Amino acid sequence: MPSTLHEDFLHSPPIAFNLVGESTVSLTTSSSLSASSRDRCRRCQQLVYVTERIGPVKDSLYHKLCFKCLKCDRQLDFKTYFTNSIDLNDKEIYCQSHVPRSGKGIFSTENIHIQNVMNAPKLNVMQKLDDRLKGIHLDSHSVSIAHAMKAQQMFQQGREKVSSNHNFPALPPDILHAREEVRRAQKSLEEKQRQEEDELFMKFRVDRELEEKKIEREVIDEWEKKLEMLTAKYEDDLRRKKDKNIERELTLRFKKEKAELEQNMTLKRNKKREIVRKQMMEREQETTHSLVSKFSKEMINLIQVKEREVLVENGVDDQVAATYSMLPLSQPPPPQPPRRHKRDLYEDPIIFEHVDQQAITVAESEQTSYTELIEQLTYGLITDLEKARAIFRWITVKDLNAIDFQNNLAADTPMGLLRGIKYGTETYHTLFMRLCSFAALHCVDVKGHSKSVGYEPGMHIGEGKFTNTWNAVLIDGEWRFVQCNWGARHLVMSKDKKQVDITPPKPTREKIKYQYDEHYFLPDPEDFILEFFPYKSEWQLLESPITLQQFEHLPFVRSLFFHYHLSFVNQQHAVIQTDNRGACDIKLRMPDSLKYRLAFHFHLRFSNGTTRNDPVDDSTDFQGVKFERYVLHTVQDDLVSFNIHVPQEGNYFIEIFASLVEPDPNPFGQSFKLKCVCKYRIVCQQLIQRMHPLPACASGEWGPAKAIRHFNIHPLTHLQSIFETHHLPITIKFKCPKILKFHGKLNSNRHSSNQANNPTPNAASQNTLDKYVRYEYNEQDLIATFIIQLPNEGQFGLDIYARDPEYQTEKRTMSHCCKYIINYTKAAISTPTTIETNQNQMYHDYSFENTKSTEQKRMLSPRLATKDSKERSLSPRSSPLNSSSSKPIPKIGGNSTLLTQLGMNPLSHADPSITLHSTNSLELQFQIRKMVDFSFDLIYHHTFADLSSRTPSLNLNQRLNASDYVVIKPNGGFNVIFGLTLPKQGVYTFTIYAATSNNHQGKNGQTELPAVFTYLIRYV
Repeated sequence: MPSTLHEDFLHSPPIAFNLVGESTVSLTTSSSLSASSRDRCRRCQQLVYVTERIGPVKDSLYHKLCFKCLKCDRQLDFKTYFTNSIDLNDKEIYCQSHVPRSGKGIFSTENIHIQNVMNAPKLNVMQKLDDRLKGIHLDSHSVSIAHAMKAQQMFQQGREKVSSNHNFPALPPDILHAREEVRRAQKSLEEKQRQEEDELFMKFRVDRELEEKKIEREVIDEWEKKLEMLTAKYEDDLRRKKDKNIERELTLRFKKEKAELEQNMTLKRNKKREIVRKQMMEREQETTHSLVSKFSKEMINLIQVKEREVLVENGVDDQVAATYSMLPLSQPPPPQPPRRHKRDLYEDPIIFEHVDQQAITVAESEQTSYTELIEQLTYGLITDLEKARAIFRWITVKDLNAIDFQNNLAADTPMGLLRGIKYGTETYHTLFMRLCSFAALHCVDVKGHSKSVGYEPGMHIGEGKFTNTWNAVLIDGEWRFVQCNWGARHLVMSKDKKQVDITPPKPTREKIKYQYDEHYFLPDPEDFILEFFPYKSEWQLLESPITLQQFEHLPFVRSLFFHYHLSFVNQQHAVIQTDNRGACDIKLRMPDSLKYRLAFHFHLRFSNGTTRNDPVDDSTDFQGVKFERYVLHTVQDDLVSFNIHVPQEGNYFIEIFASLVEPDPNPFGQSFKLKCVCKYRIVCQQLIQRMHPLPACASGEWGPAKAIRHFNIHPLTHLQSIFETHHLPITIKFKCPKILKFHGKLNSNRHSSNQANNPTPNAASQNTLDKYVRYEYNEQDLIATFIIQLPNEGQFGLDIYARDPEYQTEKRTMSHCCKYIINYTKAAISTPTTIETNQNQMYHDYSFENTKSTEQKRMLSPRLATKDSKERSLSPRSSPLNSSSSKPIPKIGGNSTLLTQLGMNPLSHADPSITLHSTNSLELQFQIRKMVDFSFDLIYHHTFADLSSRTPSLNLNQRLNASDYVVIKPNGGFNVIFGLTLPKQGVYTFTIYAATSNNHQGKNGQTELPAVFTYLIRYV
């Protein structure tokens, strides 16, 4: 065996395999080393660890909490400390008031006779936590009522930022005394528990060392056997071959094979170590969790027993004891859905501003016991909600995964308190459960699956795959979820746009911003189930628990989806089936408060996987054409739409991103980062007709919404993303907020363009179609008018760019404002407008419309039409059913057979004929006894003037975009209300389609719902 490996195995000094999995010197060697005096604190002479070190200051080190003024013990930092400039031999530090100065008029505590006051007990960390008590010096008699003073002060101020459900008066003295006794008992119990935990850690260490030695021994034995066989073969070859040249070749081959064997054995040893360490880590985490669970139950039981014991001794009335009890519920209730939503507890995290700041302050200091930590964290906090919040924010601020631990930690040191994190045996959820028990909060951990890293929409979750653990904590008698691990974010440096400095800024308090994810603190069960599935169904906290298969089918979302209060309009499943033309669409709805501030984008990629768990191919183009040109992304009011036509059969993933656009005085050139909000898998099983790609314009959404949102440029003439024209020139007008410079670019699939590769206009990439676009600017009215001449019939894409001349840049780059799709034919004809492709197929122009309503869960898109199609798109909001003649009104009334099968019954309007006078609003209420899928059509037939003139008109028989005029309103149980708002006077038919789930799949995977009820509505 080579010396490099053999000596490493056999002749190395004794190895102690620590719990991180690295080799260190033995304990006997390390324990013999004594810390030098330079590593000790000047104040307390104790060892200073790296994480709590301040200094050196005049060759001296300090603990963070020992860095105080020599005279008054005031807590100092690098901004507030002073040194003696008179006596250079003085190594001490002072505050500004007590630093020695030359000259007359020096006052000391002895001179002004306040020595007794200065010697009064200090609040130390507590003083740091509450600035309002900063200038108040409390004597030994007043310290015991500090908590009551704090509570009374907060009560008198009304606690306006906290819900009135969580207001309580100051605590009586007997209650305060009982809590002090409980705190002492907690500290005593914690010391006993720590001894037991130390023994467990020691056992872990011994087990790891034994396992390490076992691996080393096994590898050495295998090495020796294989080396012996290799040597015997080499010697045998030498005996049979006498030629010196052959002997030299054999020797070289032996050395090569020996080196390869050594390398393979080393790799095998490392791999085996990794596998064993992972297995041991999982067992140790489970063991630690069981121990901490036992500790938590002991601590909760101690709080109950000790508090009751002290209150009985002091003769406190039972009613008073129950009112102020630390644990109102002796036993937690069984898991059941909460009665209130998260928004009922709090609407804005700003109400926790004082709690969050307190948690950050405590996280910046160090504690030597959990009792001390919780005492500081919950100082002045009364309610369960505030205590749970403080613990959650402390864990998310502490950034436990990034703590730099030393190899040897004493249990009673600040870092030793979190040694379980260092060893990998304690996780976020275990730590949260432990801290909750010290704060008298019932808390459990919940195990299950999660849609975490590596999960793709529609994946099958096998046993032992995508496992996760989170917490459920009891808040005001209701179980609530907490996911600290997903809620934790490391701190980042806030950027100052005006500061130009090559050197990175120092991490001062003003520059540090702690990030965390608010969604994972007490999320509602119906939101939480989209990402987490517990093994035990009762811990879903849902009225109707779901199965694992249903969990897999739920949409794939991320926390920003809930931060932005988005909702699904149509696609309620993670996997979307296209029709035989590759068409599908996705619609999301924004809240009214964000519809002018949210920007969206998407990323469509191809997957070669034939099964749901196959590896994916990240291809983003088809035959050199980017996939984004097969997606029509539009924003209209509060509706975000993605109309997709995939170009070939197969599996795809579409990821939807969003970002909040902040106001900027110079929005031109502004950049922002978009993050994922949801993701879908798109499956196209059969494609009989391929859609041509959209014109190669700049990426992003179509329509003028982007210009309004980003640049405050409002369209005056063309409000939709798609329009048809039969006459030239085309005139598009915009109202601008100030004088701006514009540029227009025209694109078409029939003409070559550099736009796809270089979307920013400049002299080097002039489009051959740009000469057909010009603009005029009315500086008085601030109106920009674009005048477009088109070279021929067809479909064109218009890009509009702008810049602010007040903000001069080197390259004078322009920002993309918006883009339109223009369908041009020279004369209005009754046949559909089409474009002939190289495949000699006719394709209908893009529009928003669907054969069925946009409220349908899986919808058909009529953007494609064959030669026999009779439809033609007039606008994104409506498409006529027939361009020349009126279609007969559908059969009015209900299908009694289907209504009975579905358990449906009209409650508000049993008569299918309805007349509205002086109001355009109507609510139709139905009773439903089964879970069914809905779709509906709203068709505008004619006005009364049309009937009298009997003249064909293009506005006859328009199938309206139902999502603009119809809203579904749940009405408790299985009752549902269809709310209609009619756009203008005339005759309408409103048809409701319905079928039970899994009972309406038609040919080629298309959704087919039968009509169950049709209303005839006259609006006069």
